[in-house]
Amino acid sequence: MSDTEEIIRIPTFIMGFDQEMEGGIPKDSIVLVTGAPGTMKSSIAFSCLYWNAIRYGRKGIYFTLEQSRDNLLQHINHLGLDFSKVKRHISIVDLGFIRKNSPLAETDAPLLEIFKTYAQNLKSSMDFDLLVMDSLPVLNLMTDLFKERRALFELLEWLRELEVTSFLISESPPEREEVNPEDFLADGIIHVKMARVQDVNIQRRIRIEKMRATRHSPHYFTLLFQDGEFQATRIIIDG
Repeated sequence: MSDTEEIIRIPTFIMGFDQEMEGGIPKDSIVLVTGAPGTMKSSIAFSCLYWNAIRYGRKGIYFTLEQSRDNLLQHINHLGLDFSKVKRHISIVDLGFIRKNSPLAETDAPLLEIFKTYAQNLKSSMDFDLLVMDSLPVLNLMTDLFKERRALFELLEWLRELEVTSFLISESPPEREEVNPEDFLADGIIHVKMARVQDVNIQRRIRIEKMRATRHSPHYFTLLFQDGEFQATRIIIDG
């Protein structure tokens, strides 16, 4: 890419958040969506696929390892996102089910290879633009992938060769003090956490920790969700 070539950006459709990173995520980036359980990481990632399909007709693949396809669909509909509106643009792939029931399972193929095979086949057949892997730690546990940093590097390079914008969901503690290998290798990191505001109030907050080729805010924002849409607002601290 030349210095003068305009960067195509993929909006997250979190109202008030995209403007904090020049309109969205640079196309074909690999972004970690990280945070503690209950911070709506999976919902954020699917919402991004959903609204990009609705507004721009972009195609997406959601690979799930932690819950079944039916459970994920139930959760999506409960959020107010009508999957029937995007089923021609978004495919949900239950890798756990495939691993148990596909012909590849009989060959003892590692989960990583099953993931790559399905991703490559779907790229050829539907030429999708966006990919979600939910989640990176489960892929780690089931494949012994991250014994060496080299293996993680090769996975991320393989994703770049697909020429898709990838969201890798990962668990992390509320305050991210340790730096993981994927933090260095990913193009972007979006961190979500639960913050205590008062004795009885808990607030979800979201921050862009890193985004290559992007001027972005380093600050946390309050993350709100209502009627199927996310919104990021400035944090108000009562004196």
